[in-house]
Amino acid sequence: MAKTILGRFESLGSAQAAVRDLAESGIAQEDIGFMADQGHELPGTAHLNESEGTAEAAAFLISVAADDGERADLAAAVLQQHGATEIDRRDTEWKKQGWKGRFEA
Repeated sequence: MAKTILGRFESLGSAQAAVRDLAESGIAQEDIGFMADQGHELPGTAHLNESEGTAEAAAFLISVAADDGERADLAAAVLQQHGATEIDRRDTEWKKQGWKGRFEA
């Protein structure tokens, strides 16, 4: 079953390292996506070099399209190894600060 794995990073360097390791682990570059907070100039693909974009964005998001569970597990492990934020934990922290969620507001 196809899955999309997401990793949120607060450091451009960590995000870049994760993208490189994903590609080196055999995940096709066309299956790796890279995004930054709106308003920041970063490439929309996994082809990210240190000379491109800006490190001032507050968050970087890496997505991996995985066509099987084994590939999804590999992607998740690489993202965690590089410090991807646990979204469930972050959600709890945001709600403690008063955030009600996009659909709960």
